[in-house]
Amino acid sequence: MIEPPGSQFWADARWRDGWRLQRHLDGQACRLLNPAGRIVCRGSWAKCTEALEEARPQAAPIDRLVVLLHGLGRTRRSLARLDRALQEAGFTTARLDYPSTRRSIQDHAATLAELLDHIPTPKRLSFVSHSLGGLIVRQLLRYDAPWRAAVDRIVMIAPPNRGASLAGSLDKGGVMRGILGPSYGQIAEGFAVTLPVPEVPVAIFAGDAAGVPGDGLVTVDETRLEGASEHHVVPAIHTFVMNHPSVVRGAVSFLGGAPDRA
Repeated sequence: MIEPPGSQFWADARWRDGWRLQRHLDGQACRLLNPAGRIVCRGSWAKCTEALEEARPQAAPIDRLVVLLHGLGRTRRSLARLDRALQEAGFTTARLDYPSTRRSIQDHAATLAELLDHIPTPKRLSFVSHSLGGLIVRQLLRYDAPWRAAVDRIVMIAPPNRGASLAGSLDKGGVMRGILGPSYGQIAEGFAVTLPVPEVPVAIFAGDAAGVPGDGLVTVDETRLEGASEHHVVPAIHTFVMNHPSVVRGAVSFLGGAPDRA
């Protein structure tokens, strides 16, 4: 499911206690959103940064931060249910937006790395990702930064860790990457196999829906990653697998340090 086109032109560039400073793809326009997602300032980077400083002069120290990254063609709204469950379990979360259909995996990771550079480094930093988001997290592991040592656990939901054969077969002549952008092309070409394998515990949740290969976009085998701590399969399609009750419970449990093996 593709979210409204406008959402694919903005990237979260700063995050502070739920406030998000976004930069437009044109590199000029910026906007500040409050924790409720309402735009409270528009204009230049300097203007929106000043507004953020007025709203939140100093970031609160964070013991444990969980960053949530959506998949290709989606927005942060797709992870709302999972985010709510994590918050109810006591986690501090940063559910981010990025223009998934407009830039490469390397570009998305670079933007996220810069955002993390401007957050007081938490004692523990975890990630929950859907689809493309998992590849961005793996690319992020290439960075040498203070927050890198804080990464402790990663949850990947329907990640194309071994590519996605369906994406390749649909991209004849580059038509699909022309619509869904360079990251789609990288998935189709198998870029994922060149990415670092996390050295921290990883839980993977794959979908296996009746009547289609895997979850309809990524097969179960394509989600596998060498050394993963857990690999679960649930009856769900790619678009909604992150909302499956077993995925929500399993992600919360795994991040809490007590993996749900039921």
